[in-house]
Amino acid sequence: MKKKIKLIFILVIIIIGTGSLIVAKYVLPYSIIQPPRVSEKIKPSDLDLKSTDINILVKDSITLKGYWVKSDAISPRSLILLVHGIGGCKEHFLNLSKELSKKGIESILMDSRAHGESEGLYCTYGSKEKEDITQIIDFIKTKNDSISIGIWGNSMGGAIAIQALEHDNRIKFGIIESTFTSLNQIVYDYQKSFTYGIGLKPICNIALNQAGKIAGFNPNQVSPISSVKNIEQPVLIAHGDIDQNIKFDYGKSLFKNLKSTHKKFVPVKNGGHFNIGKIGGTEYAKILEDFIIAHSK
Repeated sequence: MKKKIKLIFILVIIIIGTGSLIVAKYVLPYSIIQPPRVSEKIKPSDLDLKSTDINILVKDSITLKGYWVKSDAISPRSLILLVHGIGGCKEHFLNLSKELSKKGIESILMDSRAHGESEGLYCTYGSKEKEDITQIIDFIKTKNDSISIGIWGNSMGGAIAIQALEHDNRIKFGIIESTFTSLNQIVYDYQKSFTYGIGLKPICNIALNQAGKIAGFNPNQVSPISSVKNIEQPVLIAHGDIDQNIKFDYGKSLFKNLKSTHKKFVPVKNGGHFNIGKIGGTEYAKILEDFIIAHSK
């Protein structure tokens, strides 16, 4: 009887292990690199914004779609690239673009690869997106070579913005909200949140490595905590102190390791992952405005 129970136990372990390996190699990778597509049925003109539609062909023969929102000023202070998070889209930034426009700041809102109306099957969390940002800047320079360019990203967009700042020094300043330190770590964090705190690191590693093979990038190189050590441009990092998606300590670590001597950390009290602008209110908005104006030269 004991031998039979032992045999059944071994068979169960084999079945669970085999099933976990199949899921890790053939299911989970796509959940990492193929976020759900969202595209809102709203455009800049609905908010009385002056804009032009832009289509930019980047590497991999992928076309990115976006808007160039103009400012109310005859001579704009600067132009800011707004980079959304995982599963987001350019339309999520329209209200922010409206506020920036009132202050004489133009903005470019792009659907990142594999998001919204842009082409591409897979997102790579900055590995390829930083190159996309460079090609967007190339496009900007053909239209206005003298305008000061900044970048503002939140969540995954913040990680992309950090890597873009390291990659292209034509970006003069950055605003980074609620982002992670490394792709390996955040994938593991999210896995634990879905399995009630139980960590399955080997499964995560298999899934992430397979995701990298499918999408053609090295997940280990998506490391904002490494990138910040090479960034000299002015950077403001903001993070909600009760963020349940990406740990507040990650924001502090990014700031601590940031090479720039012109840097500012803004902890948003009672701020979560999606609401630091709302929770921070006018005080937070003023801090961001002052930072942008100070570095729009």
